[in-house]
Amino acid sequence: MGYFKRINEQSDIHDSQLRHIESDHELAIKFETYLNSFNNNQINNNMSIIAQQTNSTGGQTVPAGTHVARCYQIIHIGTIVDTYQGEEKLVNKVRLVFELPLETADFGKGEQPFSIGRDFTLSMHEKSGLRAFVQSWLGKSMSDSDASKFDIGTLLGKEAMVSVMHRTANTGRTYADLKGASPLAKGMVCPPQVNSAFLLDYDSEDFDLRFKMLPEWLQNKVSSSAEFSQRLDRAADQMNKAKAMLEQSGLTSSTDDTDDMPF
Repeated sequence: MGYFKRINEQSDIHDSQLRHIESDHELAIKFETYLNSFNNNQINNNMSIIAQQTNSTGGQTVPAGTHVARCYQIIHIGTIVDTYQGEEKLVNKVRLVFELPLETADFGKGEQPFSIGRDFTLSMHEKSGLRAFVQSWLGKSMSDSDASKFDIGTLLGKEAMVSVMHRTANTGRTYADLKGASPLAKGMVCPPQVNSAFLLDYDSEDFDLRFKMLPEWLQNKVSSSAEFSQRLDRAADQMNKAKAMLEQSGLTSSTDDTDDMPF
């Protein structure tokens, strides 16, 4: 898989993203159905990502504190317009989502783990939020050389201790904020993964199928990216080339639709 272009921008995290934080658990359920329908035979999560805050599931807020967790979703959102401190700019975003296997609730299908996610600017610059988060998670610092080629996709399925803080939005609503991650304490064990692993990578062959598994708010976010537009442009270009080849072969004829115009 090709490496995504590294961008030298700091990660910007702000409360305006919180309107998009309700569907991490919904995605897990939809992808589980997807896996079952294909008998687990056509799914390949071996892809790479080179370099909202959180969710409350089903109206229940993720408990505050430090939790054993496992990363089970990595979603490359792509390059979108983001507003920070009143300024709009293009930023390449990736979303990391963790399940908390020791913190469970009934969300309609029996006891299942809470999940919590966070969006980052996809940058491993020395001052980026993503690099700081990953280094803290792994418990070691990276050289600039190592950071520039670090594959974010290798974090899928990796356990962690995550820190969750409750905050109050301007609406008065309490939400859970994923503050950081660190290695498991010595002697601690993370239970086996509950939710199916999910990685959305623009280079994957089944990107379109995976895209359809996303909740609507996240589909809207991904589809607003430059990378998504480029996929559409490439698909349109391929269609036009195929049409031209058919016309040249004589298997179909070119038509001028302007005769059908009502003026």
